[in-house]
Amino acid sequence: MDLATLITILSAIGYSWIRMVIALIASILFSIIVGIAAAVSKTLEKIIIPILDILQSIPILGFFPIALYAFINLHPLIGVEIAAIFLIFTSQVWNISFGVYEAVKVIPTETLEVTNFLRLSIFDKMRHLYIPASFPKIAANLPSSWANGLYFLVACEIITLGEAEYRLFGIGSLTVQFIASGMVFESVLAIALVLLFVMLMNLLVFIPMIRLSMRYRFETYATVVPHAWFERLVKPLTLPIRIIAHRPKFSEHWKITTRLRNLFIIMEKHKRLVEIAIAFMIIAILSMMISLEDLTYFSYLIVNGFVRLGFIEPLTMLGYSLGRVLMATLIILAWTIPVSILLYENKTLEKILLPIFQAIASFPATLLIPFIMDLTISSGLPRELGALIIILLGTQWYMLFSLRGALSVIPREEEELFKILQISGFKKLAYLYLPRMTPSMITGCIITVGGGWNTLVIAERTILDHTVWEVENPGIGKMMSIATSIGDIELLLATTVWMALFIVILNRLLWRRLYEIAIRRIV
Repeated sequence: MDLATLITILSAIGYSWIRMVIALIASILFSIIVGIAAAVSKTLEKIIIPILDILQSIPILGFFPIALYAFINLHPLIGVEIAAIFLIFTSQVWNISFGVYEAVKVIPTETLEVTNFLRLSIFDKMRHLYIPASFPKIAANLPSSWANGLYFLVACEIITLGEAEYRLFGIGSLTVQFIASGMVFESVLAIALVLLFVMLMNLLVFIPMIRLSMRYRFETYATVVPHAWFERLVKPLTLPIRIIAHRPKFSEHWKITTRLRNLFIIMEKHKRLVEIAIAFMIIAILSMMISLEDLTYFSYLIVNGFVRLGFIEPLTMLGYSLGRVLMATLIILAWTIPVSILLYENKTLEKILLPIFQAIASFPATLLIPFIMDLTISSGLPRELGALIIILLGTQWYMLFSLRGALSVIPREEEELFKILQISGFKKLAYLYLPRMTPSMITGCIITVGGGWNTLVIAERTILDHTVWEVENPGIGKMMSIATSIGDIELLLATTVWMALFIVILNRLLWRRLYEIAIRRIV
């Protein structure tokens, strides 16, 4: 290996990181607006949450036709780059949005009553209450969002639709090129450097942001996040984050003119009219973006795809795929619940393991897929096992960090009460840990199941260097992958709609009802 190869790898990481950062910033801004709107408005909640349920469960391949059609037609030169950033955005944004929604939903009732008594405008509530309350959830979700973006980085940098292929320069496409060319040393070096940059991202950005967010918790005596031993080594490099941490809080820097304040007061008085206006504005924007001709064309494609698939075949594929996702979710719950409690109770162990988990979670697991493929083929293991491993790699970490974040905000007085009463073991699990974890656990299940559906496109069928690896049984992700590889837009759109409808029904009948029960018990 020469110096030029090393420079090429570092340049590729730089390009990929720029795409990831742009998508992450867009995800945070989107989540603040949409998550808070859904949490404070019953009308918008009924519109936004079902839409988020659909979008967060649609695999990235489902967005391919729309992204390519919209952005490449917008600008043929930079359209592909914008499409890649948009696809990364779709893999990062949903857990942050649900995190903001959950954080605002569980704001203590007495706090909301105080803001109502003070007659604060919606803008004052945003800057004094909603955004500070959301900040811990946003910070806690940054590592998992980054991990999700890295997981689908290869798919975003190598966009294939039928015979058309768009390949962008980045670490995902470069690593695939190394693996396909048999350049083992270069592949290992690229993976090692990605892991190094992921660790630096956690140490220099994510962990300091999580520490900064702890001062915006409601609990005065909440538990403290322990410091990892090697954080001291990079402490001088985190100076920018620490400077931000010592600056005044959100509300002290937000200036607003009298006219603008009066406008927000009027909007607060006519809240229902504003909600209706926002809904009509969204419809108008969508109408401007999508012409009647385009809508008719896409509807024609979907109807044709539905006719070709029939009724029994999609249900069979969804059944097999649901089985894989539920199996992965049960395995994830089986290990994340005890591990998150163990880390919470043993601070020394948490100092050692939590940063390691964060680094592993941010590693682009799709780079391991060629090795999983080779392992299952060479050892004769069932490919269903390989698919299960791939689903776990893409979904398990959000649940762990979500549960750990829920435990970290347990008020210290509750812990002291349990110590005084000498309550421990299963009683402490039943009366303290599980009630506190339940909202985050249900949100985690929604995101994990949605992420599981997202990873099915890769887990059930993967093409690497013209080698096809696929599970033996049917699957909705397998069919979507086939439709994408042959450029069958009708089939791709029809399977995407089938999956979206199925997931919405599942979320409406199960997860949302459980979540509402959990919120009523904890608030």
